[in-house]
Amino acid sequence: MTTPASRLLFWIRAAFLGDAAIAAFGGILLALGSEGPAIACFGFALVRAVLGVVALLIAVRVLDRRHPNDDRPSSVR
Repeated sequence: MTTPASRLLFWIRAAFLGDAAIAAFGGILLALGSEGPAIACFGFALVRAVLGVVALLIAVRVLDRRHPNDDRPSSVR
C-alpha cells in the first residue's frame, strides 16, 4: 500500500526528470547551433520547474494538515 506522500514524491521526481530531459535537449540544440530553439527549450524547462516547485510547496502544506497516522490510499484532502 502506498501513501499519498510516497505517490506525490514519485510524480514530483518524474516531473523533474522530464524537466532535465527537456533541458538536455536544449543543450543539444545549443551545441548544434540552433540558439533560438535552445533558448525556447530552456525557458520551457524553467517554467515547468518553477511550477513544479510551487506545486511541491502547496502539496507539502496539504500533506501537513493530514493526520499523521492516516495512510489511506485516497486523494489528498
